Amino acid sequence: MEEPFKPLSLSIRELFGNTDALYKIPQYQRPYKWQDEQVYQLWDDIFEAHENGEDNYFLGSIITAKPRDDEKSAYVDVVDGQQRLTTLMILFCVIRDLFPSLNESEIEENPFAVNIETINSSITSLNKFKRLKLFTHRQHQSDFENLILNENTTELNKPYKYQIRTDEEPKYKFINTAFIFNSKLSELGKEKAEKLIDYLFNQVKIIRIDCKNREFAIKLFQVLNDRGMDLTAADLIKSFLLEKLYNNHKDDSDVSKMKEEQFISDWRDMEQVIKSCDINLNELFIIYEYYILAQNPRKSLYDELQNAFKEKDPNEVINDIKIFANTYSKEICEKQDKTLYSFWYIRWNMYWKSILLTALHTNYGEYEQLKIGLRNFYYLYWIAGKTLSQIKQTSFNFIRWIKENRPLNEIIDELDNKIDADKILDLVSSNLSSEQIATESWIKPLLLLIEYNSTDDSKLAFIELNSDLHLEHILPVKHEKYSEWGHISKETSTKWLNSIGNLTLLSGTKNIEASNNPFDVKIGVYQGKGKYDDKNNKITAFLITQSIVMDYQNKKYNQQWTIEAMIDRWKWFFTEVGDLLGVDFEKEIGQHSPESV
Repeated sequence: MEEPFKPLSLSIRELFGNTDALYKIPQYQRPYKWQDEQVYQLWDDIFEAHENGEDNYFLGSIITAKPRDDEKSAYVDVVDGQQRLTTLMILFCVIRDLFPSLNESEIEENPFAVNIETINSSITSLNKFKRLKLFTHRQHQSDFENLILNENTTELNKPYKYQIRTDEEPKYKFINTAFIFNSKLSELGKEKAEKLIDYLFNQVKIIRIDCKNREFAIKLFQVLNDRGMDLTAADLIKSFLLEKLYNNHKDDSDVSKMKEEQFISDWRDMEQVIKSCDINLNELFIIYEYYILAQNPRKSLYDELQNAFKEKDPNEVINDIKIFANTYSKEICEKQDKTLYSFWYIRWNMYWKSILLTALHTNYGEYEQLKIGLRNFYYLYWIAGKTLSQIKQTSFNFIRWIKENRPLNEIIDELDNKIDADKILDLVSSNLSSEQIATESWIKPLLLLIEYNSTDDSKLAFIELNSDLHLEHILPVKHEKYSEWGHISKETSTKWLNSIGNLTLLSGTKNIEASNNPFDVKIGVYQGKGKYDDKNNKITAFLITQSIVMDYQNKKYNQQWTIEAMIDRWKWFFTEVGDLLGVDFEKEIGQHSPESV
């Protein structure tokens, strides 16, 4: 039985000098990305090992696999290690250009001395066929050859920092790496450089793990690599689609090239769109996977999408995903919309994004009403204390219903049945009525929903759920310190302090100033008259807090924060939330009255 992989301990001389030392960077790999820090680190590691007299220095491992599209190819795909191999190849080219007479006087006496022939044979194979030892990305190969392989590395100038940082143009990183090595070797001088180069080729080791196929190589990489995958599922999907594209047009090179260029262009457009969004490329593919499957995935993202795409044209697939990405960017990520804003606080973000994108991508006719129904469903289950397991299957059902173009009233009926079966409304009522609601993760989002609902569309702006947003206790936690709060009994405080009848929102320094103070001082802070407020004396931006100021100015509750004020706040909250989430809270609204307290 053939072993799935074969590890080999190789010196750098063997890694690039053996007959099987022909490497190719597959299309799914990202371009060369090393900048100053990584190149200097590699140089320092090797130089220090040499200076310290280490017998052997381990430079890490690389993983290779036979390419699936051409089993007869002499080249192997570099699944992991392309950055080191490319950097070493650039180093070889600099050595070649800087020291054409390398070790000429040493080669006869020292069989391990590295001469220019050793360097040249590490760059290009001169056996039966002349082949480059390292073939980089197709779209960047001409730059690599012109700048690095074609014997002019010593004439290159240091690129600007902004050029080096450009991911789409790795040629500047090629140039930068060559410039660094040229500077280091020149500074070292020929005699010392020769000793370092001998050490590099003979005593620096790399473990090359040769795998029988790419799939196993990827799995091995995932197991061995604990620093986080450089190679993502999106990269593998790209590889699969490109291989499929090549196979579809292998008999027509012109069509193949045109299709490949279109594919790469669409892929890059999609990447650029997602860079400006809150999700990465892998997350986009997860959302697309949910849209395609409309059910809980049973296999890995790569396996599921490979199966979904196997009968489809790669160019049509990537174009559809590009449209998907553009829709996400414009209609979800950048959209100014009250209902959409409320989704950003929900923890189950991959599910609601998948559902809304499915509706947008399929031009579902009742999209606006669907958003509200979906928002209400998630918030009710969140408030009820339910976890992902209770909403996951319904989320996938949502996607399926939308793809089936089921009428919204049927979808809402399905949701209502589930809500009834899970007794969600009873749990929601109990949790909203809690005397300790201030500790709940959903209380700020609920208050923000009310805030958005009260805000004019012309002044609409998303409010971040961050450390600058504070839950304000109108009756302060340490109210006993002030005689002005003497009208609040211990019993009333225990019952109302952390209930919804005593909470509002404040931001930044206003909350710090307001915290534990008499009511009139708090009102001053709400109005913008605190010592940290600017000259404009701006009132708090939150309308739900401004209403407390208005009541005070109108001398309501005798300009005090009383139990009657908290009861009214309680009723106001349940009325607002009931209208927003489509729930009848009449019983809860009638739960408190001045006479019953």
